Amino acid sequence: MDSAPSLSPSTGSQLSVDEMKLLAKLEEQNRLLETDSKSLYPLNGVLQSPTSTKTFSFEDDIWDNVIKEWDDWCKRKVGQIKVLIRRGVPAHLRPAVWQLLCDAQNVAVQPKYSDLLKSSSPSETLILRDLTRILPQHQLFHKVATCQKPLFNVLKAYSILDREIGYCQGSVFIVGLLLTQMAEEEAFCIFVRLMKDFRMRDLYRSNMVELGCCLHQFDAMIKDQLPELHSHFQTQGFHTSMFSSSWFLNILLSSLPITAAIRIFDIFMCEGLEIVFRVGLALLQMKQTELIKLDVEGMMNCLQNLESWASDPDGIIEAAYQIKYNPSRMKQLRQEYASIKTKKLEERKELNGLSSENKHLKQRLALLEKRCSEKLESQLKKELEKTRLNTARSQIALKEMKANILQMEESSAVSNEDSVMYLQKELICCRLQEAEALTELKLLKHHIKDLEEKWQRQQVHCGGQQKVSSAQNDLQVELLSTRLKETLTQAALKESRHRLTKLQTEVKTLS
Repeated sequence: MDSAPSLSPSTGSQLSVDEMKLLAKLEEQNRLLETDSKSLYPLNGVLQSPTSTKTFSFEDDIWDNVIKEWDDWCKRKVGQIKVLIRRGVPAHLRPAVWQLLCDAQNVAVQPKYSDLLKSSSPSETLILRDLTRILPQHQLFHKVATCQKPLFNVLKAYSILDREIGYCQGSVFIVGLLLTQMAEEEAFCIFVRLMKDFRMRDLYRSNMVELGCCLHQFDAMIKDQLPELHSHFQTQGFHTSMFSSSWFLNILLSSLPITAAIRIFDIFMCEGLEIVFRVGLALLQMKQTELIKLDVEGMMNCLQNLESWASDPDGIIEAAYQIKYNPSRMKQLRQEYASIKTKKLEERKELNGLSSENKHLKQRLALLEKRCSEKLESQLKKELEKTRLNTARSQIALKEMKANILQMEESSAVSNEDSVMYLQKELICCRLQEAEALTELKLLKHHIKDLEEKWQRQQVHCGGQQKVSSAQNDLQVELLSTRLKETLTQAALKESRHRLTKLQTEVKTLS
């Protein structure tokens, strides 16, 4: 039995007469079931009542004998114990059978349960919060209205006893189921044994290595035996862990109806986690056709609400033992998962090393940036001081230049006034000269006119003489000379007018 107490049979032991009779009855009923078309999983030798009303009164006698002679049955008839448990433990005998299966009566818990309750646990607040939320919602606790206090006590006591594991939410359902069958201290002893010998402690570890291994194995079983459904999961991005983690953490107690869950828990107490793999795969197989038609949300709703289609314990257990479960394959998958984890651990170490180096480089970069910033700040301060000094110098120079300009403008104003007066005087002189030149030109024109008239009269008086007297020649010379003077005077007048125009322009400019 996987991670359950060893029930290996031994050979050569002699059976008592009563045992022989009981075994003969058991074998006869098993033979009848194997030939009954309605019998449940005969190939596996599992005894289970058919759906008819047949009952076997000898079962109680068998269980009484099993409990009375437990050590002998564990040594010699392990197969028969499995058959009986798969068929179903009588309700009134269940507490005793559970204690025998996990050898709880030999658990030596130190310190004692009562002493543990006197201490305080860091998980108390978390336990109370979960109980307040879970108890009203789950059918497991409906019939036990006063179970909160004992449930809190058992969970608190274990969190103190095993501080490494502390408290895990999945344990609420297991402890709750135990408390429906027995008192606090008995439930605590069984729970301690389950944690130690049934892989539950490993499942509850914070590193989740054991849980991850179970999920890896379960996913591989789905892929091997339900390839179409596994392909649909892959296409939808629907990971096995999304729905099956709780199946392993609380042995399907939070998912199945209590009638089915308690039967599966019976088998778990005998055979270990193998039954969770079997039942989990059987449930998926039953609903494969429906699940393939659903999206992620639909599949989650379907797999979280198993009560509507998993209310037949006999059918579930029958289907579970039709599932192929190969211990060698499971061992291979465990080794495969270990290799994957080792590789991931190496990659994580490498990543951590790179992260550490990256962190160191970032710190160094920050230091260099700080130094660079300080150096740049110092340089900028120097540049700023230099700029401020140059600005001050420029402002002084600008002030001096403005003063010089003001002075030059004042000097220029005085000089302009002198220039205007000078030009005005020159203008007056030019106008006087122009007037004199005009007068002289007028006189010259008048004189030339007189000379021409004299010349004309002389021409008329001489009357065709060919030779001209010296007086006439003189008169002609004087006329030419006068005309020359007139020309010179006109040139001077023209120059005077040009100068006058220039002077007027300068005066206007200076004004």
